[in-house]
Amino acid sequence: MNVVIQGAGRGIGLALAQKAIASGVSHLFLTARDPATTQGFADLPPGPAITWLALDNLIPDSIERAGEHIRSKIDKLDRVICCSGVLKDEIATPEKRLADIDADRLIYAYQVNAIGPVLLAKALLQTLRGDHPLSFASISARVGSISDNRLGGWYAYRASKAAQNQLMRTLSIEMARYNPNACIATLHPGTVDTALSKPFQAHVPNGGLFTAEDSAAMLWLVLNGLTPTQTGGFFAYDGKPIPY
Repeated sequence: MNVVIQGAGRGIGLALAQKAIASGVSHLFLTARDPATTQGFADLPPGPAITWLALDNLIPDSIERAGEHIRSKIDKLDRVICCSGVLKDEIATPEKRLADIDADRLIYAYQVNAIGPVLLAKALLQTLRGDHPLSFASISARVGSISDNRLGGWYAYRASKAAQNQLMRTLSIEMARYNPNACIATLHPGTVDTALSKPFQAHVPNGGLFTAEDSAAMLWLVLNGLTPTQTGGFFAYDGKPIPY
């Protein structure tokens, strides 16, 4: 199995990379903005079965370069998982009210959460075509569900995740013509003990906070079980569908 994990430097991405290695992949392509500085690079250094590539969702050329390198090494990919996401950092701040909205922060959230994954699919298209089993997943969030939005707030994060879901759904329709055995999905990993959720963990109920390793193990099982008839779906860590 040839696998790409985008955003493998830490958190869920790193845990998924470790799960992939434990599952006996043939070749694992891992990405990070600056791979050599990450925990993932230290834990899973480059070798015959592991290739690290620099990729930044804010720099489309870096996505194309990573895709070009992967295309030059292998003919087909069996699994791609896009893990990068942003909720709060030095640029993004979850909005509590309309007055907090900032155009630049909205664009930034869209670039990282929604645009990056679909550009990676574009860069990898040559390796996705065919009739081989393929799962292409992008880590989304339940708050990206429009029908499930009852609390409001978090405009940029909610909207960018909804856009991510729509882009992957649209990709699934086109990809069915290129590879009838493909399943394109967005996945909700649960609330995971990572840097992304750290500022908001006080409100998580007991038993509702997963380790990255637990979440990765569940997501890997979900991907193992998905079929082409489920392409375009949005699924939780337990395999249950989430309404858009």
